[in-house]
Amino acid sequence: MCSRFWDTVMVYLYVYDCRRARETNARRVAFTKELYGYVYSWKTRAGKREKKKPGLLDQCPGAKAIANSAIMVPAECKGMFDRLFREYSDILSTVLFDVRSFETL
Repeated sequence: MCSRFWDTVMVYLYVYDCRRARETNARRVAFTKELYGYVYSWKTRAGKREKKKPGLLDQCPGAKAIANSAIMVPAECKGMFDRLFREYSDILSTVLFDVRSFETL
């Protein structure tokens, strides 16, 4: 565990739940794509091409998904994640924990 994530002293834990997943499937998919990124492909004369669009977890060094609906984020990236979770607050219920210290067992 030598990543930058574990060296960070102050991290935030976002725990979220999609309340209305069945009613707002398109919004849920859009949220997931913005958070995790996605791969898109297209056909060319030379063959099929693929490219990955990075998500917010890829853009923020040290951010890590630790469970299905839980993400640990370093303090310097908190603003980006706050904006994302506020934008999708109509379909998400989010709890934010301020983790001042932790230890790995």
